Amino acid sequence: MLVIVLVALPTALRALVDQSASSLPFLTYWPSILVGALLLDVPYAILLSCIAAVVSQRLFGGGAWFAAIDTMRVAFFVLFCFSAGLIVATGTALRCAVRELDALHLQAEGFNRELRHRVRNMLTIVQALASRGPKAENPLDFYREFSSRLEGLAQASDLLRIGTETEGRLPEIAERTLTPFAKGGRLRISGEPCFLPDATCIPLIMALHELATNAVKHGAWSNEQGLVELSWFLAVDGRSLYILWKEQGGPPVPPPSREGIGTRLLMPQPGLDAVELNFDRRGVWCEIMVEGVRLVDEAAAPRRGAPSR
Repeated sequence: MLVIVLVALPTALRALVDQSASSLPFLTYWPSILVGALLLDVPYAILLSCIAAVVSQRLFGGGAWFAAIDTMRVAFFVLFCFSAGLIVATGTALRCAVRELDALHLQAEGFNRELRHRVRNMLTIVQALASRGPKAENPLDFYREFSSRLEGLAQASDLLRIGTETEGRLPEIAERTLTPFAKGGRLRISGEPCFLPDATCIPLIMALHELATNAVKHGAWSNEQGLVELSWFLAVDGRSLYILWKEQGGPPVPPPSREGIGTRLLMPQPGLDAVELNFDRRGVWCEIMVEGVRLVDEAAAPRRGAPSR
């Protein structure tokens, strides 16, 4: 329907202004072709250009394109094809750019809401680190150890900045995000070094941050015995990465009674192709699947073992 309207309007306008044959019969159709390129998919924009060419030439160009072949007709046909193609390409590029900017804007708004949620949780985390963390014999030792933990927590929070232009890599992202939450060998990280897609970095950091926050408040890191294992492996297709978060030794954690922002961080979303969260009585576990991962070149980065923290 939009193609029909975009052909009918310039045809009616041209008929009102000038019905005589012209050397530029398609001049009034350029705005319609541009609007079509902005609003329609490429095949429909091309279809609009073809229909406009046929209608304009037959009604205002002195008959069909090649009813009589001469240099002028061939020249104008080539000019029309080039001009229409340029307009369609420009309109399509603008439409794609606007859609991408809109998607990035919506994604940024979502991340900012989630960051505000992180800030509200930060005081709770600090309180938990203070009450369950440093076992110092005097106030000065307590201050030094607790300050060290706060600095580590600040570094992990810096990873959540929107717009940071860094290439995400495991295990570095996992270590920097989780180490401030766990001390004394209560975090075990293992897996092949690999690069993550750009769209995965922030969602994965925030998912790990949410899991760590819950572990400190309710799960394996809320007592003195629990520990967390984070491991990952690449599927046989060489592109799909499976990340497993597993808690043990902590108190049973019931499923949340309502869905909040934290819960939505642990759901499938752009960058996290699949997420499964299970509140097992033996310990919470979460499996995340990410597409488009590639292993680090062994020549560029030596193979690392499975570190224990």
